[in-house]
Amino acid sequence: MLAGSQQGFHRAPGLRARRSLAVVASWLLALALAGAGRVSGDLPLLDVAPKSVRQGDWTFVFVRPGAVAPAAGECRWLGKTHSLFPTENGYRAILPVSPDAPTGQQMITVVLQAPGGEARETGLPVTIVKRSFGVQKLTMKRQTSQLYTDPATAQEGKTIRAALSQLSAEQLWHGPFAWPVKGRVSTGFGLARSINGEIQYRHKGLDIAAATGTPVLAPSDGVVRLVRQDYKLHGKTVVVDHGQGLASLYLHLSEILVREGQEISSGQRLGKVGATGVATGPHLHWAVYVAGEPVDPHFWIDVPEEGR
Repeated sequence: MLAGSQQGFHRAPGLRARRSLAVVASWLLALALAGAGRVSGDLPLLDVAPKSVRQGDWTFVFVRPGAVAPAAGECRWLGKTHSLFPTENGYRAILPVSPDAPTGQQMITVVLQAPGGEARETGLPVTIVKRSFGVQKLTMKRQTSQLYTDPATAQEGKTIRAALSQLSAEQLWHGPFAWPVKGRVSTGFGLARSINGEIQYRHKGLDIAAATGTPVLAPSDGVVRLVRQDYKLHGKTVVVDHGQGLASLYLHLSEILVREGQEISSGQRLGKVGATGVATGPHLHWAVYVAGEPVDPHFWIDVPEEGR
């Protein structure tokens, strides 16, 4: 589907968002001039970048209308359908590559419907490179480990995933993300976590060790979509929507300084580092999601120019 202003929240594009869109538009024009493949005489120019990605990263699909703009469109990728979001000179989709995605050449199917109703499908190849994440072994008291399978904490996860999966049409982020807190990365992205000898789940973000009370800052502009003060497993929780399927998650906070629905700017305080919920010590669990799928936050810190 082509996501338009009728989806998500309604907000006039800010100066940063307009600048960010202008950069993407310039890159799209460069693609066209460089001779990106035309689907058909009047139909849009398509491209994907980067064309080779690791498990846990993501890629962009760009659609620049030709003589006739598509009436509707979507991307099919690894068994899921993803929206195309508007830019100044076309549309773009951000496609996540999960840590468990199949490796080798995989095809993105871009489906565009002409104004007359005819649908065209185009395949764009992407190579997914295998990545080794490793295993982290943890020992917990039984009472604590049972929280991972408790129905109440399962509802926590369901609520968080719903907030992370929102698809606001406007791009709110601008350029690479900044680190939300200064500290040591104590647990990396993608590790398989073994609790008391049994693999329970894959770590979906970064754990950043820091002293209790250390400020946690917004890595980019966005809107606060979820605030929870009393989660048993995740602790004090915040979810920020950065627009067009991009969201970030903050867990185990000692204090929350924002409210749901609040518009925030890059560098604004979201809360403070803590050890609420299930945590062995004060740290921030920071995660970045694309269309509800976890991706490595490092990739968004070093986002390529074409994604800004």
